[in-house]
Amino acid sequence: MEIYAYFILGIILGLAIAVYIFVDREEKIQREIELQQRIFSTRKLNEALDKAVNIMQSRIATLNRELTEEEKDNIIYDCYVTNDK
Repeated sequence: MEIYAYFILGIILGLAIAVYIFVDREEKIQREIELQQRIFSTRKLNEALDKAVNIMQSRIATLNRELTEEEKDNIIYDCYVTNDK
């Protein structure tokens, strides 16, 4: 009976360690994303990307298909150029 108790405690300890490692990894990834956003992101870039995403979503809905890479590139370029002025 004592062996089963140690076995169950070992499983619980192993799960707790796995959860801790997973959460710690997620926090490190989140901190890295926030750091990169502070370094590379600007207001103008965010506005252009938001506008491009909205246009892509509406075009996908109207065309009922995925957009090609060229179509996506053109939308992104147009949004950046119009946002740049």
